[in-house]
Amino acid sequence: MKFVLCLLSFISSMVFANEKVPLLTGTVKISVANGTIDSDFILKDIPKIEDYVILLNAGFNIEYFRNHSKQYNYSFKKYYSENSFSNSFSYYLPDSSGKKKFIPDSLQLKYTGKFPVVVDLSKTDDYSDWKGNIAFNGKTIRTDGAQTGWYPILYDIEKDKYYYKLRYNIEVTCDDCDSIYVNGSDPLSGNKGRFKNEKPTEVILFAGKYQFEKHDGSYFLNSGLTKQQIEKLAGFVKTYQQHYEKMLSIPYGDSIVYIQTTPVCKKRAWKFISYPAMVSIGHEGHGLKDLFRKDKINDNKQTIAHELAHYYFASFRQFNSELGDMITESFSEYLALKTIQKFVDGNAYASAVEKKINELAGSQFMPVGNITSHKDYGNRNTYVYIYGPTVLLAIEKEIGEKNMWLWMNKVLSVNSERTDYEFIVKMLGEVLGDEKKLKFLTRTYFTGDQVLTNIKKALYSN
Repeated sequence: MKFVLCLLSFISSMVFANEKVPLLTGTVKISVANGTIDSDFILKDIPKIEDYVILLNAGFNIEYFRNHSKQYNYSFKKYYSENSFSNSFSYYLPDSSGKKKFIPDSLQLKYTGKFPVVVDLSKTDDYSDWKGNIAFNGKTIRTDGAQTGWYPILYDIEKDKYYYKLRYNIEVTCDDCDSIYVNGSDPLSGNKGRFKNEKPTEVILFAGKYQFEKHDGSYFLNSGLTKQQIEKLAGFVKTYQQHYEKMLSIPYGDSIVYIQTTPVCKKRAWKFISYPAMVSIGHEGHGLKDLFRKDKINDNKQTIAHELAHYYFASFRQFNSELGDMITESFSEYLALKTIQKFVDGNAYASAVEKKINELAGSQFMPVGNITSHKDYGNRNTYVYIYGPTVLLAIEKEIGEKNMWLWMNKVLSVNSERTDYEFIVKMLGEVLGDEKKLKFLTRTYFTGDQVLTNIKKALYSN
């Protein structure tokens, strides 16, 4: 069985790898002191898409969209859509009739932006920073890839597919930087460097005045960690990675790059992964060095396990449709909970599950099978981080942990243009091979009107 799963994963990865992935080339010049970004990019190998937009951060002013080989500019249209990343405007090129969209095989985009440099936190509010923010804190610039839209991101509207993982060959210049990191490449000391990667990667950028070091294949950027802490962090991360790899029968990817920086607000602290970079944002008391605080160690390990799971549910495979967000986050949180149960202790796991159940009390949620748009989530964070994982834990009680691993393998490996509700149910059915059992599970946990009651009954039964 394990050989079959590995073969299935290999075939699936070959299918995904054969999809046309755009190549980003060109230059970007930044200043961490002035909060400026000047980009002159060429997006090559653009797939032919009839209904598309190109997303760029709303803080950029466009100089031109250009045919770089024939040396003429394209006219373009611009609008804002709440259905896309909220930090970006949507652009497209109209065809000669003005009624349809046109997209060339390659496109040059030149644009510039100036963003706040937040040094004096006394004038900020408590929580005005977020993952999709292009953040200048006076010492560094921090971006993610998809949400900040600091480079052009192609979006296929019909297929609900974002091309934010790109191949790239770019030159970065930052005269007031000591170090520069582009996701998927080694960090460089100095104020200028060329960064290349033929593996599709979410192109996050972290540059500024910081130092970095390397341990056992992983880089630690601005970490503030001692040698002993680095070894300890790398140790339990490797344990979690090897566990995921073994149980999912899908090899884990490259070594993690750890980034520590501060937010441009007073209080907010969080972590995110744009593989292979794991970014920790927080002031004193919320950084990487605080992972080992005795009063927070279990919560922190759960957070790390969740972010590591995103290699599979976000990087190895991206999920579209109205359930894409729930699939990505809820399965990652489920894996984090199971990792805590196995490698920390049962009490920590039980406490984490109990906390989620308590947070669901008195609330109502749209059943997973009835979701037709992202708005149906209601409170998005509660739905994908609390409600969704408890649904998965309840299903595990019904089918067993072994079948859960098999189900996740299929969700990750079987090729499908739409990764929607029908897809995840079909994958579950293939694992069970029991139509009667499948109907019971969907009625009980995916479509019925007593899902919360059923979850509690499953989780609190022996």
